[in-house]
Amino acid sequence: MNKTSVLWVSGWAIPPEELAQLAHEALPHLSHYVIHPDPQAITKALASKAGILGGFSFGAHLLLSLIDPRPRILLAPFVDLKKESCLGGAIPTTQLRQQLRWLKRDPQAAIADFRKRIEAGSPSNEEKHHLDHLAWGLEKMLSPSLPPVLLSPGSVAVAGNLDPLLDAAVLQQALPQLHRIDSGHQLKPLLAAAATLRQNEG
Repeated sequence: MNKTSVLWVSGWAIPPEELAQLAHEALPHLSHYVIHPDPQAITKALASKAGILGGFSFGAHLLLSLIDPRPRILLAPFVDLKKESCLGGAIPTTQLRQQLRWLKRDPQAAIADFRKRIEAGSPSNEEKHHLDHLAWGLEKMLSPSLPPVLLSPGSVAVAGNLDPLLDAAVLQQALPQLHRIDSGHQLKPLLAAAATLRQNEG
């Protein structure tokens, strides 16, 4: 197992290349491999030889239910995105259902609107999204959530107090290891905070 490599599961509508570039900048001493948050993501994570598992947003959500001894880097994780669950999600169930219908009707507009809300910038024309996997992701977010596993020593979890998708204070009750910072859902400040936390713990 390679202790200096991270297998990342990216977020919903966030191309792996986007996360990989920012992860290399924030944690240059580690090797970064990023996969889509698709139905095979957990199987790929379990099979990976990487010494660390990382996830952003929906990718972090998938890793929260994975039983695995490796430390994790979780950025904007959520136990359950649905506001009604009272587990730190801030999105009403009706809005998630609307997003799924919008994705099926006009995927480009649905993806662009989501990225605008999390201040991820406009998607480039070159970005290719597997619509079946995006729909699966939303259906997964709408389904009942599993309880989070206890994170291994050396893990870090970071969320922003200004995140429009999460209530970080409530989420911290479900994830006591969570560190809250004054940011939104953007990757760059979350990665910077995670890098600092890892350095302090190291």
